[in-house]
Amino acid sequence: MYRNYLLTTLRHVLRNKYYSFINLAGLTIGLSCAIFILLFLRDELSYDAWLPGTDNLYRVEASFYFPGRGLERGATVPFPITPAMLAHIPEVRAQTHLIVERMTIKVGDRLFAEYVDVVDPSFFGVIRLPLIASDPSTVLARPDSIVLSQALAEKYFGHSDAIGKTVVLDGAHPMTVTGVMRDLPHNTQLVADAIIPNNSHADKLPLSEKDAWLNVDGEAFVDLQPQADPAIVLRKLKPILDRSIDTRKEMNLNLPGSEALQIHLTRFEDAHLTTDNYGGMKAAGSWTRIYGFATIAALILLIACFNFTNLATARATTRAREVSLRKVLGADRRQLIVQFLGESVLTAFVALILAFVVVEVLTPLYDEFVGLPLALHYLSDWPLTLLIVAVATAAGLLGGIYPALVLSAIRPAASLRMSSALQSGTGSLRMTLVIFQFAISIGLGIAALVIFTQLRYARQIDLGFDRDNLVVVTGANNLSPSARDDFARTLLQNPAILGVTQSGPVPFEHDVTISNFTVAGSEQNHLARTIDAAPDFPEVYGMKLLAGRTLSRKRGQDASTDEQHLFGSNVVITAAAARLFGFSPQQALGRTIIQDGDRMTIVGVLDDLKMDGARSRPGPIVFYFNPTHIQAMSVRVRGGAVPAALAAIDEGWRGFAPGTAIRRHFLGSMFDRLFQTDEKEGEMFALFVVVAILIACLGLLGLAAFTAERRTKEIGVRKVFGARTGDIVWLLLSQFSMPVLAANLLAWPVAWYFLTGWLESFAYRIALTPAYFLASGAVALAIAWLTVAVQAVQVARADPILALRHE
Repeated sequence: MYRNYLLTTLRHVLRNKYYSFINLAGLTIGLSCAIFILLFLRDELSYDAWLPGTDNLYRVEASFYFPGRGLERGATVPFPITPAMLAHIPEVRAQTHLIVERMTIKVGDRLFAEYVDVVDPSFFGVIRLPLIASDPSTVLARPDSIVLSQALAEKYFGHSDAIGKTVVLDGAHPMTVTGVMRDLPHNTQLVADAIIPNNSHADKLPLSEKDAWLNVDGEAFVDLQPQADPAIVLRKLKPILDRSIDTRKEMNLNLPGSEALQIHLTRFEDAHLTTDNYGGMKAAGSWTRIYGFATIAALILLIACFNFTNLATARATTRAREVSLRKVLGADRRQLIVQFLGESVLTAFVALILAFVVVEVLTPLYDEFVGLPLALHYLSDWPLTLLIVAVATAAGLLGGIYPALVLSAIRPAASLRMSSALQSGTGSLRMTLVIFQFAISIGLGIAALVIFTQLRYARQIDLGFDRDNLVVVTGANNLSPSARDDFARTLLQNPAILGVTQSGPVPFEHDVTISNFTVAGSEQNHLARTIDAAPDFPEVYGMKLLAGRTLSRKRGQDASTDEQHLFGSNVVITAAAARLFGFSPQQALGRTIIQDGDRMTIVGVLDDLKMDGARSRPGPIVFYFNPTHIQAMSVRVRGGAVPAALAAIDEGWRGFAPGTAIRRHFLGSMFDRLFQTDEKEGEMFALFVVVAILIACLGLLGLAAFTAERRTKEIGVRKVFGARTGDIVWLLLSQFSMPVLAANLLAWPVAWYFLTGWLESFAYRIALTPAYFLASGAVALAIAWLTVAVQAVQVARADPILALRHE
């Protein structure tokens, strides 16, 4: 019986090559996209799942309370938190702390600028990163020990054994390689190439910071006892915070310490998708992204299944005689349903085989496109392979279930009337499915259009400063204040360099310092960001001065060289800070603000600065100048002389800091990274939108061909009575225009709802005007017309004599 079913299926495919090709092509493209999306989702869901011993491992995260702003959560925590948890909470069996610092590693006479993880000596016992030959419990036991990744060990020492070799950190700290670690895969939240213990002299974090309960420094992790309840652990931590934090002294707030600093525990494996957006070491994922792309995969497959259903029901009349004959010979309805479902599942499996071929061919391009090493290993990835087979089976069943029910219900006596009886019952269904197909395509098209427009708008927004042609040289704190000044003067002698300034953090960095201010004569607390910047910082960055003046090196009161008192007597603030203090820019001039007992006079007000891009409103900023706390130098280079300027910067750095590797980057590249994830997702989104439209058009092309075939005689009669080619074309175009127009009514409200929510993540965003909806609907209608016109023109030009003899 099944052999007969198979032969019947093959004959049907060969007899209807055109429609079979459309079905097969649609399912193949849909399954290929679904596989690519599943590979991407599998990668997102696999973060840190490969690491052993993480069942009870949690990342410790902190929320700080800011008056008027509420709680602000971050992935970094104060250093004393986890040691206190280990000492006083029995459920905590181990803890570790990790700070990523930029250091110069010297190997022989070669210098390398590297990220170095500074951790507790017990780090490898808590987070079991894969060591090649060392004991995790002792590999960081010595203060002068360092663990290198395989890639770094080979970079420094070639193929020779790195164990026991010596490297020098920051020109003054010899370290012995005590372990080599396997290179970490990309799907981890950690960044680890070089690891040293935090009791080493190379650790840059001062002891005062390690005792500070309100200064966030790096990430921390705790390993809980099996069956320990994280909620109970956090409850036991609250009295520790209340005893240890004096909020009135530290923050001028009358709050318990556990309310000013709230601690959260996030499972180690969950951090990438849930809380990495609070400032983790790598770009964060999100469950919204997972659900979004899973939905896109389902919608694309749904469009392909609609194609199968549409064409199968449309061609039902051609199989009425076959069904009638089988029933006359004794076949019951169950057997016929099995036959037709088998045909659709077989088609889906053939499409799956072709999809696997497409995936194998296009995987290198896809990997380059998404920037991830994604590959399908059929045997080792057997759960994913089974899922893909299940998806293909479900697609075949979904696409074939309705045609199977319709065809199996045909009565032999009614087969001669099939052209009228069946077509009237299934025509409305076909139009409904076309509406859903184009509603999905139009909705995805609107989303792609809005996403790209918003990202372009966010890129072009006025930040309050000029980010172009600015080179940031980090590690300037390795130079003395006088050496930095000499370095700046040397650079300014080069015609390719227009300006040089010094500062602490630069825009788009996560290194943010918040201080508590009061206005003289008022007890109200105001929190503002503080930035240490040289007097020429606003000029080099192209900032706009609204009132007063900038700081000056010629005025001694404008600067402080005291380690304990950061602020000079005079400061410059932004307009947002002036509003925070209750003044207009002009009114703020000459006002006195107080921070921790230090009194400062406002001498200038700058226009608002969007230091974090378009996602957040400009916050209040207070600029001061203390040469002892400078971290970076910013160099404004001439646009047409960038190579010469970079060469001058490198040469000057070697002259003033011969023992430190230069670390420089363009400020614009940091700005670009703000949009990197969104733009990559937008590109993937646009790609799948094109695929969805292509599959919908394939189905429409098949329906148009079928409709033209069924109306051949009608068209011949119309031409005999004087209808022109244009009239016939418009007749067919209008038939398929109504479903596309109706699809807009279905797609628009859904797209508006989801896009409104997405745009709310931007403080500065475009208006969701009707133009985006009308444009997407017009494009969909034009594509539908173009698709149908291919068949319409061909039929309209046919000889009416041939048309009248069609049946």
